[in-house]
Amino acid sequence: MKRRLVLAVAFVVTVGVAFFAGANIINALQRATYTATYTMQVGGITRSYEVIAPVDALPKPAPIIVVLSGVAVAIPDEVQRDRLTPYADAGLAELVYPVGYEQSWNAGGCCGKAAAKNIDDVAFLKALVARVDPGHLHPIYVVGYSNGGRLAYRIACSSPGLFDGTAIVKAMPMPGCVVKRPLKILQIDALDDPWVPFKPGETGKESPPATVEVGLLRATDQCAQRSVTSAYPAMTLTTWDHCTSGTRVAFAVWDTGGHNFPPPRDHSPAASQVIWSFFTNTAIAPLPK
Repeated sequence: MKRRLVLAVAFVVTVGVAFFAGANIINALQRATYTATYTMQVGGITRSYEVIAPVDALPKPAPIIVVLSGVAVAIPDEVQRDRLTPYADAGLAELVYPVGYEQSWNAGGCCGKAAAKNIDDVAFLKALVARVDPGHLHPIYVVGYSNGGRLAYRIACSSPGLFDGTAIVKAMPMPGCVVKRPLKILQIDALDDPWVPFKPGETGKESPPATVEVGLLRATDQCAQRSVTSAYPAMTLTTWDHCTSGTRVAFAVWDTGGHNFPPPRDHSPAASQVIWSFFTNTAIAPLPK
């Protein structure tokens, strides 16, 4: 009788474990994306990056978006802030989050420990692009916010062919960084950003003012004066499509928001929606659900 009781208990435990494992397998199959962290050696140091990608194979036309975070922020916080994951969840894109050196990027004299140690972040991004998209099978874009935006500008100045499109969120290039090759580029700013002045005469810690930089980008791309403007309660988007170079320049301006990554507000889209629309050349639409 005792032996039968032990066998019965063992059977119940086995069924329980099998049920638990089966539930985990089902949950895993139901996941829209997976998250993985990878490392690589660049310039004699170990660099890492996080990938958020659809479980199913990424369709060939779908883009890979490299996101360069702001200074002093962990990747999970940047992921939550930029609101790009719905596009990965919907199987429309793969997101790549490089990890900055001591949570900073060397944009050419700025910022944090990455600049102080003269970390070669340009080499890191070149190696990263080759790793995540060998053979250039997908469009690959870069989004840079604040310190990450200054690094994205450094790439635009020094290695303009590395990415197929660039979105700069509230950042200006470092002194001496001049974009000389036409680019598909979106500049995102706010009227009350204390770091990036909107127009000449306004105070700010970065230079040039946003309107001046956009004018320089338009000149480089040889864009015609005519543009298309879309107005929302809290944001205005201006796009110059008629550029001799065949590229596009766009300028999204929020009325408020300071130096933050723009969230959806007052029936206006989030920066992520504007970025996606610009990269894919589609109308601004709600975030995928």
